[in-house]
Amino acid sequence: MKAHVADWRTRVYCVRIEPANDAPIVRLTAYPVDLVMSNGEVYLAESGYEFSGLGATSTFASSSLDLKGILQQGAIARDDLMAGIYDNARVKLFATSWAAPIEDEEPLGECFWGKVDTTDEQYSVQLMGKVDVLSQSTGRSYSATCPWTLFDETLDGIVLPAHASRCTGPRANPDGPLLADFKVAGTITSVTDQYYIADSARTEADDYFGAGAIRFITGPNAGLRPIEVKAYTQAGGIIFTQEAFFYLPQVGDQYEMIPGCRKRKEDCVGKWANARNTGAHWDVPAPTQYSQRGRN
Repeated sequence: MKAHVADWRTRVYCVRIEPANDAPIVRLTAYPVDLVMSNGEVYLAESGYEFSGLGATSTFASSSLDLKGILQQGAIARDDLMAGIYDNARVKLFATSWAAPIEDEEPLGECFWGKVDTTDEQYSVQLMGKVDVLSQSTGRSYSATCPWTLFDETLDGIVLPAHASRCTGPRANPDGPLLADFKVAGTITSVTDQYYIADSARTEADDYFGAGAIRFITGPNAGLRPIEVKAYTQAGGIIFTQEAFFYLPQVGDQYEMIPGCRKRKEDCVGKWANARNTGAHWDVPAPTQYSQRGRN
C-alpha cells in the first residue's frame, strides 16, 4: 500500500524530466494552467504532450509508458532532442492535487528516457522502467574484438566510468593513450552534404580517424554533440560521418576531431601499441571449430 495518495477529487498528473547532464530540468503537468508546487517549482501546462498511460503489476514485469509531444522552444526543443541532451534522462511521474500541489506527493513511476522517433515536428519517446535494468546482461563475455572505449573521456569532455575505459586513462591504465595527446583541430575547406565534409590540410593516413569523433566549435553546429566518423580518406582530407550533422556545415567552420579504434588486433597492436590493455580474446576458437567432433 502507498503511504499517501493524492486527493482523487482534484487529482492531476505531473512529470519531471531530469537529464543525465547539466541541462535544465523539464517539468510538465496535465492541467490547463501552470501549477506552482509547495516548494516553489513551476510545472508548465505545455500543450502538445500526451502520455499513453501507466500500467503496474505486483510482478517484475516492466511498466510501459510512452510520451508523445510536439517539438517546440521552451520545453523540449528539436535541437536538444537531436543532440542527445535527454539520452538516459530520468523521467519521474507522480500525481498530486491541483488545489494544493505537492511535488512527488504520490509517486507513480520512474523511467529512463529511451528510443526517440521523430516525424515532421512531432516525436515519440519510449520510457523504460527501472526494472528493465534487471534484464540487462552483466559481466564480460569472450569476444575477438575489444570491449573497451579508446579514451577515458569523450570529445565533449564527459568522463567515462572506469569499467568502460580500461584501455586507457590515469584511473585505469596510465600507460594507455590519452585523448589530449591525439585531439586535432582544423577548418572545413569543402562541404558536399550533411555527411561528407573535407579539410584539405589533413595529412593523416587513411582511416586514421575511422570510428573516432568530430564536433564543431564554430558555425551552426557549434556546441552540439560529437558525431562518429565512419570513414576518413587522406586524399583531400575527406571526412564521412556515421550520422548527418544537425545543420549543413559551412566552409570555414572550425572543428575538433579525435582518431578512433575499430577494436581489432591490428588496431591494438599496430595503431596504438597497446596490446597489453586490450580486452579482446584473439585466440578463442569460433563455434565452428570447438563444436567439431574429433577425427581419427
